[in-house]
Amino acid sequence: MNATELGTFTARLSQFTDKGLSHDDAERLADTLVIRDRDGDDRRLCLECAHLQGVRHRRCGNWLLASVSRERFGFDLVQLMQRCAGFKVAAFSAKNFQMISENLFAQGN
Repeated sequence: MNATELGTFTARLSQFTDKGLSHDDAERLADTLVIRDRDGDDRRLCLECAHLQGVRHRRCGNWLLASVSRERFGFDLVQLMQRCAGFKVAAFSAKNFQMISENLFAQGN
């Protein structure tokens, strides 16, 4: 990873652990997203979305547009890269959000 990718990776690791993932799971996902960004893949994780609600019992606050169940959904779904019409970038932490935004801008995304 270059410095830009490392900064983005670190911000995502913090975001995902704040949302209840173990450090190992968060690290695995953050690493996967580095590859996603390099490849220009437009899929997202629910964990990156502002509409994700809850830590243990997760549900989508924009379920109708996202075409998912109104009820809580499983741990696997929030870790699945997908295209979602209801996706909105989460402003989870001003510092981390700024770091991710700056890093993605530097990469040209």
